[in-house]
Amino acid sequence: MAPKVVVFEPDSIYRTLTEAILLKDSYKTYFVNSSDECKNVTSEIKPDILIIDINAAKPNNFAIIKELQKLTSAPIVMTAEENIDDHLDNISQLKITIVLTKPIKSSELLRAMKNLLEVDSRLWFGITNYLPDAKKLRSLTLKRSTQVRSCIKSILNEMKAWGFNFNHEVEMDLVWQEILINAVYHSHGYSHEKRERIQIELPDPYRVDVRYAASSSAFGISVRDYMGTLTPSLVIESISKAIEQQRLIAKAAQTGEDISNALMDRGRGIDLIRQLAGEYYFIIDPGNSTEVIIIYDRYYEKDDTVGGLKIFDLSYYLSRG
Repeated sequence: MAPKVVVFEPDSIYRTLTEAILLKDSYKTYFVNSSDECKNVTSEIKPDILIIDINAAKPNNFAIIKELQKLTSAPIVMTAEENIDDHLDNISQLKITIVLTKPIKSSELLRAMKNLLEVDSRLWFGITNYLPDAKKLRSLTLKRSTQVRSCIKSILNEMKAWGFNFNHEVEMDLVWQEILINAVYHSHGYSHEKRERIQIELPDPYRVDVRYAASSSAFGISVRDYMGTLTPSLVIESISKAIEQQRLIAKAAQTGEDISNALMDRGRGIDLIRQLAGEYYFIIDPGNSTEVIIIYDRYYEKDDTVGGLKIFDLSYYLSRG
């Protein structure tokens, strides 16, 4: 039986685009025009997934989301054409972990739908699940903090050798560095050592696996630890702190205020992922593993300065079943 999807999308153009994407995988789609209709249809058909535009959800402090969560355990995918940064607190409190920015990429929506319908670590983890037509695949293992720079250099060199020359190599380096350092230090309980810039070596059997792959049209990298300490709230908190710092910097540029004591050396990488990557995912199996996956499309240049959220927490979705 085809999975049932309720879509609350006020814009007729995006309704048409969403329907065309969902028809590719034969989803049975129900479009609704109001909060009341959304609740009524949800109660009647018991959908497998709900897709709701953020503008449709915002009235009365996202009341429709709270009411729907009482009616169904089906996961909610939020879509947004606007900047979502002002709504991160609400999104976190409502446990919305998938927010896709418009215009929605077909591969991104279908990947999210597949993950939400098949809550299985074998399908969620692994870069080849997100780059299924990969022609090349390499793996590196990190045991020491001193390996981070050489790891990044090796990946950048091979990325270029494979014919990928992106315009944001410096930013990509910053993103990878933060993710790798977080995986080596924070995930394994070495936050103090990280702050003090103390070199560490992970004891056996702990390690961080880095995989990178390429298809004809995309390049991807994944960083996986085997601790599973990351949470959706921590991801959103890091993004929120990075946003606040950007606002402080912008204000200081106008006022001349000294804000050096308020700046942090973390959080920027996660926010840059949203801004620069074609696709990215945080995959979490609490207490077991965390993987950050980033896909850079050869033919895709982001022209906006914000991004959505793609956080898949295995325990959260299993608990809803």
